Amino acid sequence: MIHQFKNATLRLACCLVLVQALAACGSSNNGKGSQVIATVNGEEITVLQLNRVLERGGVREVTPEVRKHAIESLTSEELLVQAALKAKIDRDTAFVQSLENARRQLLAQIFAERMVYPKSVVTANEVSDYYNREPLLFANRRKFRLTTFRAASADLTPPVSAALQQVKSVDDVRGILDSRGIKYETQLASIAPEQLPVEELPAFTKASVGDLFINPGKDGSVLLMSVTAIEDDVPLTLERARPMIEEFLRNSRNREATDAYLSRARASAEIVYTSPADAPGKPTLSADASRAAE
Repeated sequence: MIHQFKNATLRLACCLVLVQALAACGSSNNGKGSQVIATVNGEEITVLQLNRVLERGGVREVTPEVRKHAIESLTSEELLVQAALKAKIDRDTAFVQSLENARRQLLAQIFAERMVYPKSVVTANEVSDYYNREPLLFANRRKFRLTTFRAASADLTPPVSAALQQVKSVDDVRGILDSRGIKYETQLASIAPEQLPVEELPAFTKASVGDLFINPGKDGSVLLMSVTAIEDDVPLTLERARPMIEEFLRNSRNREATDAYLSRARASAEIVYTSPADAPGKPTLSADASRAAE
């Protein structure tokens, strides 16, 4: 059996990483009026700063060791900030540009969190539905041993593709490529289900030894993945999987909401591309192809 996949579309959404920029104004100004928990060369570190660090780290239970480690991280950061200011890093062109990039990312992220992302919580029914819908990830986990072949997409002509439709083993794949003089790079791989793209899970759920998966690349190559072995893995209970599923469903909601918002925003915005070739959704022809088309 052969399976074909398209690469997932890159999402230019606001799912951005919260960037922790080096504060040019010094860290002590952020916590005036808050309880001081330490000073570094006279500069204060406050409870407010500590709480922010714990919140960013997703800490749910603040034990004495966790608190101590967080404070130590803040004092280390303060030492580096002071050294950077002394070295006038805050006036460096690269730093200023990085700070502006961080500012733009934070603006986009915070706007998305407040105005775009859904506010409703992921329900228990949604979690259990997803758990039951994807047994390969949870209740019936399996690992896959693969032999991969990377070749040029241009070499997978219709006759070659037709021959690959009939393969039943990795030796069949290798024989087809070798007999046609197709150059390739091969290696062994072991893949857990969570390493697979979400859109490939249904096909891998039904996979058998000898099946071939084809993943076209954007670099002009194609990856042929032949299943050589399938091993049962330790299942995940619903309770153990719940936090992961909640996070996945929340992120999926956020991406969908962001895509919908950006679609509306683009429709009403005036976006001008200096080069027409850079405009999305339009094929780009090489110079030779353009002349031939004329």
